[in-house]
Amino acid sequence: MIKIAHLFKNYYLGISFIGIIAFVIQEIPYIIMPLVKPESNPIMNMQNELKCIQIIQGVFGMLSMVLLMLIVRDDVGFFSIETTRDKVFFVSTLVMIFINFIGWTLYYTGHQISWVIVISQFAVVPLYYLCFGLWKHNYPLVLTAALFFAIHTINGYMNFIAKK
Repeated sequence: MIKIAHLFKNYYLGISFIGIIAFVIQEIPYIIMPLVKPESNPIMNMQNELKCIQIIQGVFGMLSMVLLMLIVRDDVGFFSIETTRDKVFFVSTLVMIFINFIGWTLYYTGHQISWVIVISQFAVVPLYYLCFGLWKHNYPLVLTAALFFAIHTINGYMNFIAKK
């Protein structure tokens, strides 16, 4: 971790290397998408009817990603799972990304089931950020990820379940 500027309490604007790693891990399905070339790609071809939801989702998604990578605490180690709390939220983070990868595997193999897409691609990603924030005690990230979860899941529901 690199601390650049003190923000408040134990929070600093800086570079969280574990946050960058977490972000890159979450982006793996998008990185490999050009190699996989799914026959059908409804997520990437999605047309949001309510532009305000798309904008709000984008704002909270971007804030979550920025806070994931650029907020550090001087009292939290790079990879600490010493307490039961840390272990619970670290495992929760792993479970969320595992569900996301299962969803993408199904998606890429043509099993594009609406409710699976909403859960594994829309709900789980912000929950991954939220669990990571709880693990690393990054409460600004927890707040933005919770709001991102609500709006991202609503957007997924509107586009993949309500439209059916």
